[in-house]
Amino acid sequence: EILKEFKKFLKDISDRYKQLDTKLAFVSDELKREDYISKRLPYDLSEDPCPAWDELVGTLYSPEEKHKIEWAIGSVVSGDSVWIQKFFVFYGDSGTGKSTVLNIIDKLFQGYTTSFDAKSIGMASKDFSLEPFKDNPLVAIQQDGDLSKIEDNTRLNSLVSHESIVINEKHKTQYNMSFCSMLFMGTNKPVKITDSRSGII
Repeated sequence: EILKEFKKFLKDISDRYKQLDTKLAFVSDELKREDYISKRLPYDLSEDPCPAWDELVGTLYSPEEKHKIEWAIGSVVSGDSVWIQKFFVFYGDSGTGKSTVLNIIDKLFQGYTTSFDAKSIGMASKDFSLEPFKDNPLVAIQQDGDLSKIEDNTRLNSLVSHESIVINEKHKTQYNMSFCSMLFMGTNKPVKITDSRSGII
């Protein structure tokens, strides 16, 4: 009898879906139910200097490139990444520090990241390429990607632009979703956009 009433209750209530974890929460943040936060980072923000970061990234990258990396990380921390229409590619030979920085970014946002396959996103035949984004992570990272030949930039454009897009998961009905994710990719090959009108610079 109780189970029957519960099933009736579920049928009667309206669908009030809310996406969880669309912004970062730090260990000491005071949270309300209305924040829809289910996890926290294991540290707090601080204005303390970061000498190890400055030495490491300052050695690997020029001041201008270091500033770009810090801007990208800062966009996620501030929450602006959910509307900024950019993705970041670390391009260079092996041993130039791409994975080092991407590993740091992954650790900075642990619990808010996923891995993805950039090449499959650019291929029209790969129906399940967006499945890694089903939980709508704030950060998506690929250590060694390949965007040297993009056959179809539609999904990539929609993902970067945070537009609603059809998600195809194995053994599930298709559904629409808008993503909050900021993409970071390391690659040894230059990105090649075949369509001059693709919208990707």
